[in-house]
Amino acid sequence: MKKAYSYFKTSQDIKALGIQMFAANLFENIPPVLPTAWLLETLQIAQGIPANSEKAKSEQIISPILTDIRLRNADRLTFFSGWPLNVLPEKGLRGFCDFIISKKHNAVLLESPLLVVVEAKLNQDLPDALPQCIAEMYAAQIFNEQNNEPQPQIYGVVTSGYDWLFAKLIDHHVYVDKSRYFTANLPQLLGIWQLVLDSFER
Repeated sequence: MKKAYSYFKTSQDIKALGIQMFAANLFENIPPVLPTAWLLETLQIAQGIPANSEKAKSEQIISPILTDIRLRNADRLTFFSGWPLNVLPEKGLRGFCDFIISKKHNAVLLESPLLVVVEAKLNQDLPDALPQCIAEMYAAQIFNEQNNEPQPQIYGVVTSGYDWLFAKLIDHHVYVDKSRYFTANLPQLLGIWQLVLDSFER
């Protein structure tokens, strides 16, 4: 069986792709963004539903947050859920990503430029899930280059649904945020997401 994103589990796996990792402070002066009434109500309803699987958390927590972000930026992006991203199968850069955000407005199929990949994890420390997420970020970078729409950076996020860890890929260097952010503080989390999207030209 050919390797896929889920086979990337250690820093050595990432170094084998020629990528180096560094800790960094990615965000400063985060302007809070208030959640919509729809998002608050949706997350409140979700509290009464068991979220004991990655799929459940994706559907009940992560997807509503990303939907809220998309609605705020409806003319700027499309997000894809459970979409394949196969760029270099021989290097293991193949398989499905939990969520991919494209700058292409109202795209039907996956189109470049890709901006962000989001990896949902259950019962796993977020840093342990970073290698898989970084492999997907690198694949997104290659996808953009293959389609003649290179981007200066690709963001990646690993989340349990409740806490979120951000990373940024520039060339062959990944900068992992020293801080985590939490769904319990939605204005801060949504503010970071808006900073991420605003970092790409309209």
